[in-house]
Amino acid sequence: MNTREAKEILLLYRGPIDDSDLQFRAALDYAKSDPELGQWLREQTECYDTIRAKLRAIEPAPGLSEKIVRNRPIPFPRDWSRIAQLAAAVLISVGITALLMKWSEHRHSSVADAQEILVTGEVLDMTCYIASNLSGPDHAKCARICIRNGLPAGIKTRDGKVYLLTGEPGHSVNAELADYAAQIVTIKGRQTVRDGFTQLQVEEIRKL
Repeated sequence: MNTREAKEILLLYRGPIDDSDLQFRAALDYAKSDPELGQWLREQTECYDTIRAKLRAIEPAPGLSEKIVRNRPIPFPRDWSRIAQLAAAVLISVGITALLMKWSEHRHSSVADAQEILVTGEVLDMTCYIASNLSGPDHAKCARICIRNGLPAGIKTRDGKVYLLTGEPGHSVNAELADYAAQIVTIKGRQTVRDGFTQLQVEEIRKL
């Protein structure tokens, strides 16, 4: 195993629940011998721990997942494990959207002092990425639909860093970002960090 292979495996690592998996264990052992990879893993883990903590603090309406399953057609045979996964993903979407609304209340003052940067990476549907690790060309159609419908979008660089993409106050960039779902682009924008979570206010999108 080399550093690149270990990082590709650890991009999917989600804490103690994966510790018993032999593939993750081998990658974690490798990270202990590679200081740079170990530091990257700590930053990656802190980012996802922050997301989980914020989502756990948001209480969806009682019975929301059951209502979603009842009122929306399921586009596959009624495999209840898949239905549960779908409901969980929707609940995460609700949580992320509520979280973004809370963050946006504090964003106006921080963006004025933000650092302008260029970021190159894949445009993500953050809901499916966080809930099920879904990304790449096979997920492009779903990502495009989710982003166009207003769910959070992000960008993941080649080194695994993920930025939440936002527009200027009062302006959504989802309609424009949806066309680039699962594609590699360069985005110019203003970087801010709140509660350990990195945001990028989009100013320009360049297709590679």
